[in-house]
Amino acid sequence: MADIDSSDNETKEKKIRILWDSGENISSVFANQLYISHAGGKEFHITFGHLTPPIVFGLEEDEIPESVSIKPVAKIVVSPDVMEEFVNAMNENFQSFKQSKETA
Repeated sequence: MADIDSSDNETKEKKIRILWDSGENISSVFANQLYISHAGGKEFHITFGHLTPPIVFGLEEDEIPESVSIKPVAKIVVSPDVMEEFVNAMNENFQSFKQSKETA
């Protein structure tokens, strides 16, 4: 029976940098609506949508639609950990945006 070298069973660690790609080929879509839901605490569903308001100027009251539809343009599913990072990043970015508007 061969001797087992304990160094063969050691876990080796190496840091790997994670870099964002340029994302040049991702199309941009405009969203003016947002819907967020969660599925039993396991994941969050973030749906972005676009609402085009109907033109109601000059219409009689009975001609105005009862409802309008939001067209979903993107849906992203994230884990609770990523959602927490997302919320923190959005808050920090929005505060920075507001401060830059105040100083302009």
